[in-house]
Amino acid sequence: MTEVRSVSNFPDERCVLVATDKFKGTLDAATANAAIARGLRAAAPGIEVRTRRVADGGDGTLAVLLENGFEAVDVEVAGPTLVPRRSVIGRRGDEAFVELAEICGLVQLPEGRLDGLHASSWGLGLAIRAALDLGARRIHVAIGGSASTDGGLGLLAALGAVATDRDGQLVTPDASGLLVVDNLDRSGLDHRLGGVAIVAVTDVRNPLTGSQGAAHVYGPQKGLDASTIVLVDAALERWARLLRPGFSPDVPGTGAAGGVGAGILGGLGGRLTPGAPYVLDTIGFDADLAAAQLVVTGEGSWDEQSLQGKAPAEVLRRAQAAGVPAAIVAGRVASRAGLEELGVRSITALVELAGSAEIAMRDAEPLLERAGAELGQWLGTR
Repeated sequence: MTEVRSVSNFPDERCVLVATDKFKGTLDAATANAAIARGLRAAAPGIEVRTRRVADGGDGTLAVLLENGFEAVDVEVAGPTLVPRRSVIGRRGDEAFVELAEICGLVQLPEGRLDGLHASSWGLGLAIRAALDLGARRIHVAIGGSASTDGGLGLLAALGAVATDRDGQLVTPDASGLLVVDNLDRSGLDHRLGGVAIVAVTDVRNPLTGSQGAAHVYGPQKGLDASTIVLVDAALERWARLLRPGFSPDVPGTGAAGGVGAGILGGLGGRLTPGAPYVLDTIGFDADLAAAQLVVTGEGSWDEQSLQGKAPAEVLRRAQAAGVPAAIVAGRVASRAGLEELGVRSITALVELAGSAEIAMRDAEPLLERAGAELGQWLGTR
């Protein structure tokens, strides 16, 4: 454990709030939180430990909300390769919550095989239709973790829009269709959308196009090669003009989920909101924070991107605003920039505890428990 500076003046009765995001590819947030909490309780039995898993609009967000007042509803959708499948959305009163990653994200690709040109956001449109069938008046859509770079073409097509090429032929609802689309007719969109607020919950702020856009930044993760990325980026530029006259591809967040952010903002007239603040507000995080004398947060990899809209960074900002010191436990820590200014007093990297990344991933749960125990011992000396 690397101590940044000491924590002092704890009250006699201490409460620690453990609020991590998932350790991607290794553990979900609930398991990570529980392991840290076990270590804390074992090393410092007098400390009350509360756990809250957090998310930022990527995969795992729906699971967090289902623990906090949303009801799971089974729906018929389609995966990223258009194969029909059953999935789940959340419902609370007249509000619905849809997670793209759960519907047609990377984790839903058959055998994990990337298909950059043919993966589609079509299934997301089917999930939104299902929410409309339930009578939803507000639909929040978490759009992190997508498998496609279709600009939301599949999403809009599933909701009734008609996209055609120069010859008036329907295009496929994927990136290959995006390359040849010449016209978008939105007149057939499901009429119920007119009375519903649709909000894209984003975990990134990338624009639709350019060097920081959907194709260039995230295309390689989805199976697009260098030459195809250039073509898709140009197609997304044209797509922006089809979505709505005057629509700008430079709006932050429109590049989220391979351009689904643009599809919701420009094609459906929705809006975008940062994922981490939305989730923390929805689960009542600030009330838990008010009772804590220390908050522990983290994720699989803490790097220079972690402060750019990720859930643990939002935890740190809120802790700082509330005057609550913080500790970070992460799989690896590649950057410490800005952490001391955010009130971080302790940093633990599992890779350093384990001696290698391979062992850290293999033994993540016991290592998190050990990290919690070391943190509990450290607290006992304050």
